[in-house]
Amino acid sequence: MARSARVPDAKLAMVNSTVSSRMLETMARVEGFYYADTLTGFKWMANELEALQNQGYFIGLGYEEAIGYMIHDHVLDKDGVTALAVFVQLAARLHAKGQTVGDYLESLYAKYGYYTSANSYFLCPDPVKMDQIFLRIRYGTAEPDIERSEYRRTHTGDVLRYPLTIGGFPVSYIRDLTVGFEMRDVDKQAASLDIAEGECLPQFPVSSSHMITFETRNGGRLTMRTSGTEPKLKYYLEVRNSSNDRTKAAQDLNTMSQAVAAELVHAKEDRL
Repeated sequence: MARSARVPDAKLAMVNSTVSSRMLETMARVEGFYYADTLTGFKWMANELEALQNQGYFIGLGYEEAIGYMIHDHVLDKDGVTALAVFVQLAARLHAKGQTVGDYLESLYAKYGYYTSANSYFLCPDPVKMDQIFLRIRYGTAEPDIERSEYRRTHTGDVLRYPLTIGGFPVSYIRDLTVGFEMRDVDKQAASLDIAEGECLPQFPVSSSHMITFETRNGGRLTMRTSGTEPKLKYYLEVRNSSNDRTKAAQDLNTMSQAVAAELVHAKEDRL
């Protein structure tokens, strides 16, 4: 669509919510178009794309996992009708070349890496227990077998003790929107650090609800958050394998999924 309109890649903009697949981010890095993630909800994506459009960008795509798509600027909201029309158009073009949509997806995996995901939730009707779970993730416990950070925030006086491995995989990135903390290259930093006011701030606004994201060196990404409408602790887990090794990706996904329940949530002990 953008190329038929002779839009240069650098002026093409696509966004997705922060709990959606990072495949779009990888595509942007390879192809050179503009990518951004937003908080969950089409209001955030639509506002981001409208702002980019006002800066001269061509709106390409906005999407959120399990919810829907927004294509071009015809409707700045989730729009299944336009999404279906574009999908049918793609299928027709592929058919004319003797290809299927599945063939095309395989070509994307070959170019950008294989992505697999497992999104689920734990029912937790007790709000006190829900808070305890996230406080344990954020501030740690006395478990000797889990290595944790020691990030001392001098302006607040608290110490953030996040797990530095998940399922045995080193954590490389942490973002906690509840307390307003973000750190990249975690495994390359000292585990014990003093954080001054104004340092390690996320680009997203701080929220009163719980939302923590981890990335791991094996290509994993995990976001855990509370639901705004249901007594659920939701998690969104994805693993990317850059060499398209699907067996390894599936194994890593399973390992990390089990670690969410056992290491982070303590689902068995709390009967979740």
